[in-house]
Amino acid sequence: MARILDFFRRRRSSEQPAGRSFEEILQDVQPYSVPALMLRKSDGSSKSYLGGDPCLPADIEWPSKDGRELTFLASVDLGEAAVSAAISWLPATGKLLFFYDAEKQPWGFDPADRGGWSVVHVNETGTAESAQRPGLPQFFVEFEEVESLPDWQRFDALGIELDEQEAETYIDGYFEWRGDRANHQMGGYPSPVQGDDMELECQLASNGLNCGDGTAYQSDEGKRLAAGAKDWRLLLQFASDDDLGVMWGDIGDLYFWVKKKDSIKADFSNVWVVLQCS
Repeated sequence: MARILDFFRRRRSSEQPAGRSFEEILQDVQPYSVPALMLRKSDGSSKSYLGGDPCLPADIEWPSKDGRELTFLASVDLGEAAVSAAISWLPATGKLLFFYDAEKQPWGFDPADRGGWSVVHVNETGTAESAQRPGLPQFFVEFEEVESLPDWQRFDALGIELDEQEAETYIDGYFEWRGDRANHQMGGYPSPVQGDDMELECQLASNGLNCGDGTAYQSDEGKRLAAGAKDWRLLLQFASDDDLGVMWGDIGDLYFWVKKKDSIKADFSNVWVVLQCS
């Protein structure tokens, strides 16, 4: 939190607006921050990377939907990710291989979108020579543990009370703090482009309710299922990325979500994805 406060102290001008400062508001928000891992592109080699070849074991087929192969996005070595101990609910060993239908780009609000993405957990990968098709350019990554701040849309649920002016101050500061950093992130709070109720969307859509309008949320079944939204965790936020040549919608982000209990068991068969864009 100290680094966040230092950032806002540096940016304060002599024309301090009336009302509470960034620092004062952040003191209220800080108890609700949670650790996350940022995936930073690195010049050095590592076991984790974006793009490239997943090196699937020979006994695992390339994920596809309707005869269309999914695009490989990232390989995360869980041993490297575990060094910081920032995300306690991830398995400590193996690799997570992330795939998505970059052609059709399913949004995730429709239960029929299932299969438009895949997360494969493997204990051993194949060899680089196993590459079967061209993919995205490869970039090695290193992990940086950061504090993740909640978006203002979570404040009511968290019990954080701000007046209108304080909320505007926080919103401006939050987006400036994020800056132009690439939002390839594991764990923590999402940085939403639209609404910040993705856990509920995942809970309903993964259980067969179409969330394309408000009907599912107001239905008896939706209300019954809603309590399970608290079980979902942000597995990976994958941003539009010029280096990789990918854009999700109109410069949006992909959000891979998993239930905590499933992740602990290394079961990623029910991962759900939400796409948001401006």
